[in-house]
Amino acid sequence: MKRHQLLAMTKTCLLAVAGMLMASCADTYDGKDSFQYDVRNTVLASPSEADITITPSTDGSHMDIEWPVVFGAGGYQFKLLNASDETKPLVNDTIIDGCKLTVSREEDMNYKIVLRTIGNTKLNNSDAPTATEKLYSTFAASFATIPDGSDLYQYFQENPLPDAGNDGDTEEEGEETVSEFIFDLVPGGNYTVSQPVNFDYKKVILRTADKTNHAAITLDAGANFIASNDLTLNYVDIDASATEKPLVEAYNYSENPDGILEKPGNYYLINFVRIMNSNVTGLVGSLFYDNNKSWCVVNFLIKNCVILLNTKTDAIKNQALISFQGGGAKDFSISNSTVYQGGEGNSNYFIRYNNSARVDRFGWTTADHTTMTYTNNTFYKVASSQWGNYSGISNYSTYDARYNIWYDCADGNIARRMMGNGRLGNNASANWVSNTYWNSTTGQVDQGTYDASGTALTTDPAFVDAANGILTPTGAEQVENKTGDPRWYAVSE
Repeated sequence: MKRHQLLAMTKTCLLAVAGMLMASCADTYDGKDSFQYDVRNTVLASPSEADITITPSTDGSHMDIEWPVVFGAGGYQFKLLNASDETKPLVNDTIIDGCKLTVSREEDMNYKIVLRTIGNTKLNNSDAPTATEKLYSTFAASFATIPDGSDLYQYFQENPLPDAGNDGDTEEEGEETVSEFIFDLVPGGNYTVSQPVNFDYKKVILRTADKTNHAAITLDAGANFIASNDLTLNYVDIDASATEKPLVEAYNYSENPDGILEKPGNYYLINFVRIMNSNVTGLVGSLFYDNNKSWCVVNFLIKNCVILLNTKTDAIKNQALISFQGGGAKDFSISNSTVYQGGEGNSNYFIRYNNSARVDRFGWTTADHTTMTYTNNTFYKVASSQWGNYSGISNYSTYDARYNIWYDCADGNIARRMMGNGRLGNNASANWVSNTYWNSTTGQVDQGTYDASGTALTTDPAFVDAANGILTPTGAEQVENKTGDPRWYAVSE
C-alpha cells in the first residue's frame, strides 16, 4: 500500500475499511509546514502505549482510538486484533493518514491494538523499528478471579460475598445502590462444584472473560447453582452429567425474603436468570426449577448456547425442562441456541408456569404483557408431549417465534402448545416467521390456525448427522432462510 504523507494533509478523512474502520486527521496541523520539516534524518518512534487512548461511543457500538502526532511521520500502520484469537485480524495492516480513527466495538471482547509509525522518505525519516501494542477489554471489570482448579462451592465458603453496596461493581439508581459481583474464571481453566452454590441473595455473574477459551465446570453429584437474586452464567462449559439436580435452582427459602427482595405483587422478583454463550452437556434433570416458591424471574434468557440433554424422567422437576411450579417469568427469551436430546427420558414440557402466575400478579399491569420470544433456535427431540403450559398468562402475552427448527419435539403441535394450548386471548398476540415443524415419521406437522402466517417451511431440515449431534441443516428451505441456530451454518462454511 502506498505510504501517504500525514502532515501535508489538513483535516481530511480516509475511509480505510468499509463498515469496520473510519480514520480522520485530528486537529493537529494548522496549515504550516514548520514542524514537518524540523524532523529529518531520524529513526522515528511509535506512540507509547500510555498515549493511545480509547473512547467508546455513547451507545457502545463504536470506539475512537487516538494517539499524538509523531512529527516527521508519513503515516501509521494500524492493526486491530481479537486478543483471544489473533489468527483473523479485525483490521489488518492498514496505513492511516491521521492520528484518530473510529472502529466498530463489541461487548465482551479483548482487543489488541498494534500501532507502528511509518517514516517519510522525502524527509529521510525511517519507520519505527517496533510497533506499540495496547490491550483493551470491553468486558465489565470483575470483582475477583477464581483460581484455576478451584471447587466453586469451597471457594465461596471461604470467600463469602460482602453485603450489597460495600464492594463489587456498584451503581446508583436514585437512592438505591445496586451491586453485581462479577467473578472471572481462568480461560481454559477447570473447576468443580461439590455442593450447591448459594450466593445469599447477591447478584452474581460467573464468567470466563474470553469468548474463545471457556473455563470448564464439572458438577459433582448433588451439585448445582442456586439463584436467590440475579444470576448469569456466561462463556462457560458445564458438564452436568453427574448430578440429577436442576442446573439452576431458585432458592428454597424457609423465611420470606421481605426487605431483601422486591415484591410488588404476589411474587419475589429476580431481575435476571441468564445462561449465555455457554455449553451444557449431559443434563440429567431440569435446566431450571423454582422450588415451588413464589418467584418471578423478570427476564429469563438463554442466548447462544448448546444444551445437550441426557434427561431421566424421574429427575425432571414438575415434568418441565424449565419449571416454574410456584411462579413464572415475566419475559422469556431463547435465541441462537441448540437444545437436543441424547438420552431416552424426556420432560413433558419445555417450559411450564404455575397457572396463577400472571403479569399483573407479578406487579405490572395487564397492558405490560408477558413475552415469549424464540429466535433462530434448533430443537431436536425436546419434550415428549407438550411444549408450554401457562394458561394464566395467555390473555396478556406476546409470542414471537422466528426462524426456528422443531424436530421431533413434543407432539409436533408447537404453535398451539406454545400459546398455552392455543388459548390466545383478546389482549394477546402471536407472530410467526419461517419456522420448521417436522416429525421424522410423518413429515411436516401442520400448525393449523395457530401459525397462520403462511411462512412455515414445509420440508425436512435434513440434518447432517443428528444422531451424533451434528445439526447442520441441508434442507434447501432452511439453508435459504438460514433458519435454526446460526452456529451450524458457521461450522459448515
